[in-house]
Amino acid sequence: MARVYCPHCGRLVDRLIEGMCEDCYIEKHPLITVEDETLLKCKYCGAVYLRGKWLRARKTGMGELVKRILAEKATVRGVVENIDMQEIGSKLHLHVTVKGSPHPLIAERALAYQIEFSYDYDVCIDCREMLSKRELALLQVRGTPRGLDDAMKKKIFQIVEQELYKLKDKRIGYISDIKNTENGVDIYTTSADLARHLAYVIHKHFPSQIVKTAKNVGVKDGRKLYHMTYAVIIATYKAGDIIVLKGERKSTISINNKFIILYSIETKKYEQITIRELLSSKPLLIGNS
Repeated sequence: MARVYCPHCGRLVDRLIEGMCEDCYIEKHPLITVEDETLLKCKYCGAVYLRGKWLRARKTGMGELVKRILAEKATVRGVVENIDMQEIGSKLHLHVTVKGSPHPLIAERALAYQIEFSYDYDVCIDCREMLSKRELALLQVRGTPRGLDDAMKKKIFQIVEQELYKLKDKRIGYISDIKNTENGVDIYTTSADLARHLAYVIHKHFPSQIVKTAKNVGVKDGRKLYHMTYAVIIATYKAGDIIVLKGERKSTISINNKFIILYSIETKKYEQITIRELLSSKPLLIGNS
């Protein structure tokens, strides 16, 4: 049998299919064609909007959810045999294996494809309802006597992000907003439980104390409604700071998450007090040696 050259790749082959070899035909006629590379995702619960409905992976299973994504966003000619997936930032990466053939003269085979979807973010109906009905709570993180620097804020954001990941399958509430303030961070949540939980997690990482306040904001079904505020006050004293504590000048020697060691300039004595005692006494910073 006479062999011919493929005009696309130059290889010598037994036959051409519509003017190209099998490999070139398969490459130019993939078994998966993505028609829409964007996905609408709820920024709170992770639900994906498909065919007029918000679908969650915990109900359908991630594998089934991805199959539904492909059914709506792509044309698949063949049988999907395997799907590997990975979420990185605002993108969903898929490695999909499909068994099929793009042409009657080509034998069926398993072909692998790399597909990428980009997320656009919105709020699903359930989360929108929860945001509108549930009592809001505020978590304030503040530094004293110095405000929180960028490194401390970054660490706080990392702590919150890691904790939210741990809680992703528990309906404890959501963060509705995060704001940087002059000397700290404000984190708005949809539930007091979430604000309280995050407050204690942050508290464990820093020399700090928690102050809780409740404000009555109305009555619902005969029950008083409260807006809860949890303030994590972080002691930002440094070694060498000169403070006035209970009328006496002291120098800070060292500080950790539980205690601060002070040296009395008047009595020449060292003492160790708890962070709670330090912050409750509201010492005055007058300098640094």
